[in-house]
Amino acid sequence: MKMAKAVVLPVLVTAAIASGASPAAAQLPAPPPLPALPTIPPPPPVAAMFAEQTWPGNETKQDAFNNMANEVNNGWAANGLQSTLIGANIGFGIGCLSIFPNFIAGCIIGTAVGVVAGAATGIGQNPNVVPAIERFVATP
Repeated sequence: MKMAKAVVLPVLVTAAIASGASPAAAQLPAPPPLPALPTIPPPPPVAAMFAEQTWPGNETKQDAFNNMANEVNNGWAANGLQSTLIGANIGFGIGCLSIFPNFIAGCIIGTAVGVVAGAATGIGQNPNVVPAIERFVATP
């Protein structure tokens, strides 16, 4: 009798575990739909907000500034980053080599000058940037 109890119980436990190990056939219910969120209009561009705060009531100056900011942004997007990186690397190399006794300061100054020159060159490759800047400066 003891042997039957010792064998039957592990067999029943093994059978229960084995029958429960099969994949579940039931599907989970679909989640309820999310409530509709209120739509928020996108904020105006930063350049437009800056122009409205800087020149309130002067629409022509605001329009000239927005045009200039858009053209500078287009020049930067076209090839400003690449020119900036190239200018930074060239400025770093020249600055480190030219001011040998204090090469750390030369590296820093050369890199800064190269970054500014590269950014101006990259943005300036957009032919509409210079007329937009001149129009902005000339607008009263």
